[in-house]
Amino acid sequence: MTVANARAPFLDFQSFVVAEAETAEPEVRSLPSSRSPFISVYELVEGESTYDDPVREAYATIVNELHDEEFDEALFELQAHARALHDDHLSNGASRNEADRALTQHFSQLIRETETMVDAMAREFGTRDQTEIFETELQAFEERYTSSVTLEPQFEDFFKKAFKKFGSVVKKAASGALKGITKLGLRPILNRIRSLIKPLLNKVLQKAIGKLPVAVQPAAQMLARKLGFAAPPPAPVDAAPSATGADATADGATDAASPPDAAGSPVQPVAGDEAGALQQEFDEQIAQMMLAQDEVELDMEVAQVRTSAESAAVPAFAELDDAREQFIQDLENLKEGESAEPYIQNFAPAVLPALRVGIRLIGRPRVVRFLAKYLARLVAKLIGPAAAPALSNAMVDAGLRLMNLEMSDQQKSGLAASAVAATVEETINRVASLPEHILDNQELLEAFALEAFEQAAATNLPPVLSDETYRQRPDLLEAGVNAGWVLMPLRGRKRYKKCSRTFKVRISPHMAEEVEGFEGEPLSEYFQDQLGMPEGDEVEAEVHLYEALPGTTAADIARAETATPGLGAADEATVSQLKPLTRQAASVLLGKPGLGRNLAVAAGAHNLAAGQRLFHLAIPGKRPLTALGGNNRPHLRRRSHINATLDGPKDQIRVCIYMSEARAQKLAARLRQQANAGAVAVGFSKFLTTRMEPIFVGARTRRLRIVHAGMRPGQLAAVVMSNLPRMVSKALALKVNEWLMHGFTDFMKTQTQKFLAATEDPADGVSLRFTVDNPPGLKELGQALFEKGKPAASIAATITGGARPNVRVEVFPRHHCA
Repeated sequence: MTVANARAPFLDFQSFVVAEAETAEPEVRSLPSSRSPFISVYELVEGESTYDDPVREAYATIVNELHDEEFDEALFELQAHARALHDDHLSNGASRNEADRALTQHFSQLIRETETMVDAMAREFGTRDQTEIFETELQAFEERYTSSVTLEPQFEDFFKKAFKKFGSVVKKAASGALKGITKLGLRPILNRIRSLIKPLLNKVLQKAIGKLPVAVQPAAQMLARKLGFAAPPPAPVDAAPSATGADATADGATDAASPPDAAGSPVQPVAGDEAGALQQEFDEQIAQMMLAQDEVELDMEVAQVRTSAESAAVPAFAELDDAREQFIQDLENLKEGESAEPYIQNFAPAVLPALRVGIRLIGRPRVVRFLAKYLARLVAKLIGPAAAPALSNAMVDAGLRLMNLEMSDQQKSGLAASAVAATVEETINRVASLPEHILDNQELLEAFALEAFEQAAATNLPPVLSDETYRQRPDLLEAGVNAGWVLMPLRGRKRYKKCSRTFKVRISPHMAEEVEGFEGEPLSEYFQDQLGMPEGDEVEAEVHLYEALPGTTAADIARAETATPGLGAADEATVSQLKPLTRQAASVLLGKPGLGRNLAVAAGAHNLAAGQRLFHLAIPGKRPLTALGGNNRPHLRRRSHINATLDGPKDQIRVCIYMSEARAQKLAARLRQQANAGAVAVGFSKFLTTRMEPIFVGARTRRLRIVHAGMRPGQLAAVVMSNLPRMVSKALALKVNEWLMHGFTDFMKTQTQKFLAATEDPADGVSLRFTVDNPPGLKELGQALFEKGKPAASIAATITGGARPNVRVEVFPRHHCA
C-alpha cells in the first residue's frame, strides 16, 4: 500500500471486493450562491415607545409568575405521547397524511375540554375584577369542576397543569397589581386566552409529527416594538433554521454554527428546551393580552396568534425521515456497478433543512453536487450486490449479535445500506459545519470532505479496512472499538443510532461522583435518589450507548428500546435513565473518551442536539422509584435541583431548592440526631457549589429566570446571562452561595421543626425557598445586562463588597418551585 493510499484508504481498499478503476475527478463549476428560502428577515422600524417602564416591568413579572416547570413536563409528555401514536399509525400502514389526521382528531378532545374549562373559569370568576381571588377559592372550584369525559393519563396531567396556569391568570388579573396599566376586566381576558389553547397544542402536534412550527421571532419582535424596544439587528444571512423553533439569541439573531466538539463530531447547538420554548411563547401571549388596553386590541392579538398558527410549518424532520427510508431502499436495490450519486443527490436536500448549520450548503448547490459525486465514489466499495453482504456480516460480527435483536434475513442483509446511509448523512452534517472559506475553495473542500467522510465512517462502520491500515491510521477506528452504530429501530422510522457493542462495567462510588447528568448532577445522586441504592455501594451494570438523529427526543429512544432491560416506555421514569455520554462519562465508565460527545449549549433530556450521545445503565433488579402524584398516578421521584430568579422590580434574588425525598430524609435524620449546624451546612454547601455557577453563567436554560424591564420578548434568561463577563457571573454565584449558606444555617438553628414536619409529609421531597432582599450589585447587574452600565470589575466589586443582605427561608413539603 502506498503512503497516499494509507492516508486516504477509502479511496482504494481491498477488504470486500477488488478495487475498480479510479473514476475521473469530478469537475465542479462555480455557481452564484442562492439565498436560502428558509431565511426571512423582518425589518422593524424603531419608533416611539407606546409603553413605559412600568408596563415593561408588569409584562416581565407576568411572564415570570406564569412560568411553571411542571407545565413544561406536561407538554413534553404530550409530545412523546403524540409521537408514539403517530409512529404506530405509520407502522400499521397508514400514510403520513392519514396518521396526521388521526392524531389531530385524537387531540381534539383535549383541546375541547381545556377550552371548556377556561369558559367555566370565566363564568365563575369573570365578574370578580376588583375582588381578590384566593388560592382556596381556586382549589374549591377545581374540586367541583369535572370534565365531560374521562381523560387519558397524559391528557389529564396537561389538563391539571393548564388549570393551575389559568388560575394564576385569574389571581393576577383580580389582584389589583395591574391597576392603571390595563383597563380590561377578567372575563374578556379569559375569553380571548381561550383562543391560545388550540395553537399551543397544535404546535405540540407539529413537533411530534416532525414539523418545525413557524418561527415566533417576528411576533416577538412586534411585541418588543410595542413595549418600546429598539429593533434588533437582522439575523445573519447564513444563520441556520432552528431545530427547536426557539433559537433567538439576546440580540434577536440566531446562534452561529458551532465547530465540532472535542471528539471531532459536530453536535448541533441548541437554544433551549422545546417544551420550555413553547411555554415561554404561550406565557408571552397571555401577558400581552393581560396588558391590552381595550377589547379591540385584544381581538387584534387573538387574530395575530391565529394567523401565526395557520401558517404552514416546515416538515423538516418528517421529510428527512421519509428521505432516509427511501435512500436506504435505493442503496439496498443498487445494481452491480451502479453509482449511488443520483440517490445521494436526492437525499442531501432533505438532510440540510433539519440541520441548524445546513443553510450553508442550501445556498451552495455546487457543493451539494460535488458531495454527491464524491461520496458516491467513496462508498462504491461498500454497497452493491457483491460488497453489501460482507459489510452486513461485519456489522453483525462487530457485536450486533449480542444486542438481543430479532432480525430477519432481509433486515440483516439491509444493515449495509443502513450503515452507509448513516455515514453519508453524518458526512453531509460535518461538511455543513465547515466555515465559508473552506466551502468556497475547491481544493480545501475536497480535502475536508474526505476527512469528514473518514470520521463519519469511523463512527458508523465496523472495521472494513485492513489491520495494517488501522495501525497506520488509528483514527479510522473510533476509540479503537470494534463496533458500528446501527440506525434504529430496525422496523419503522429511524429515530436514533445504537452502538452494536454493550459494555459490562463495575462502577465504584468514586466513579459515580465523576459522571454527570444533564444538569451537572453526579451519577451517585441518581443511584441514591431515584434507584434507592445505599450510599457507597458499587454498581454492576451493562452500558448501552445511543446517538440522537435530528429531531430525536429521549422519549423516542426510551420507547423504542423494548429489548433493553429498564427501557421500552416513554414515561418520565424511563426517560430519566438516559444520561449524556460526554467525553468525561465515556472515559470514566468505559475508558474510551473518544466514544463521548460533549453537550451542546443548553442541551437537556427534553431537547437533544443532533449527534448527542447517551448511555443507559441496565442494572439487574433496579428501576427508578416512584411516588404517588396529585392525580393518584405514580410519578418518578424527582431529582434534586435549583431554580433561581433575578427580580429587578422587587430587588430580590429568589432561589428555590428542591431536595429529593432521599436527600431530605437523610438531612432530617442528622437533624434528629442533633448534628452540629456547621456539619449539616457542609453537605448543603457542596450541593450549592456544583450547581450555582452553571446557572449564573447561562449553562442551565431551565433553571434561571430574569425579571427586568429590559428583557425583550423571546429572550432566554440563560442567553442573556451568557453574555455577561465570566468574572461577574462567578462573583454572583459565590456570593449567592454565601448568602444562602448563612440563611440555611440560621434557619436550621431556629426552625428545625418546620423542616422535620415537611419531611414527615407523605408528599415527595421538600422545597426550600430563599428570598434575598436588596442584594448588593443586583441593580448594577441589570444595567450591565440591558443598558450601558459600569465595567465588569466594578460590578463584581459591588457584588462582593456589599453588606450581607437579609435572607428569608420558607420550607414546603413536595415540589414547590414552580
